[in-house]
Amino acid sequence: MKKLSIYTVLLALFVIIMPLLLSDYGVNLTAEIYIMGIFAMSLGLIMGFAGLVSLGHGAFFGIGAYTVALGGQYLQNTYLLLLVSVIICGLVALITGAVFIRTSKFYFLMITLAFGQLMFALFWQMKDWTGGADGMSVSAIMNFGFGEILTPMAIYYVMGAAFIGAFILLYLYVNSPAGKITRGVMENESRMNALGYNIRIYKLLAYSLSGALAGLAGSLYSYYNLYVSPDLSGWMFSGQVLIMVIIGGVGTLMGPALGSGVFIFLQNYISSYTERWPLIMGALLVILVLAGKGGILHWFQYLSFKFLSRKKNTSNSSSAKQVEKEEVVS
Repeated sequence: MKKLSIYTVLLALFVIIMPLLLSDYGVNLTAEIYIMGIFAMSLGLIMGFAGLVSLGHGAFFGIGAYTVALGGQYLQNTYLLLLVSVIICGLVALITGAVFIRTSKFYFLMITLAFGQLMFALFWQMKDWTGGADGMSVSAIMNFGFGEILTPMAIYYVMGAAFIGAFILLYLYVNSPAGKITRGVMENESRMNALGYNIRIYKLLAYSLSGALAGLAGSLYSYYNLYVSPDLSGWMFSGQVLIMVIIGGVGTLMGPALGSGVFIFLQNYISSYTERWPLIMGALLVILVLAGKGGILHWFQYLSFKFLSRKKNTSNSSSAKQVEKEEVVS
């Protein structure tokens, strides 16, 4: 809990300080990074701690986004809309996950891809409700009982608070007995099965939590963007968040969020100088994969370990020389 408190304080300070350093455009972009950070962390949960690689995770994001867009036409209660979005996505993940987790590796990847494309097709074909290919505007305005949240700064702090809350939830889960068992299933499924654990239950639990958080990210995106389209559930969008997780670092909590920041930065800033920004993203991905150290956060950890080890060796060497000098003098 001490580590969690430290991480929470650092994240809170980061959220509070960033608007002082950024322009209005930067604040607006950072709010989007928080949303995509939640989405990336939800996928990073099943990839890095359950060993489940999904290429249809955008389906839950799209369901959450459309729940707010459609429900907002009849309800204006932000708490209720967010809660309904999370519950629906969690239930859909629970039902579909009960089928999906019976497969593994490549087959799991393909069946989640098919599920994502199924949701994409539904949103595309239900034109009377969803607007079809044209998408639809979001009429719901975020309001937590303190007035309508319309300014970019207010939206920024809401998204920042949601990001911190999602991180705390994931940290508690990963470090809980259920989270540790789930990681054990990923590392050695046969051993955990031999120990008497129902491995499907723990995989399903992680998948359901992941889907619910992805739905939360999608619902927040509706309030942020005030427009949704079927592309939010397509395989390309799911592929983008997969890249975010890999670039940031699979098997870490903050790595996917860091990867989302890098991806959105390249997409919005570098693209203003060149239309070939995906080449830069692709080159970064190839370098990280070929280097074999993992994502950006893994590289930070690796370099920090090398630096500390070198510093420790230098200190030990100096101490040894000092002892030898004292022995010669005596």
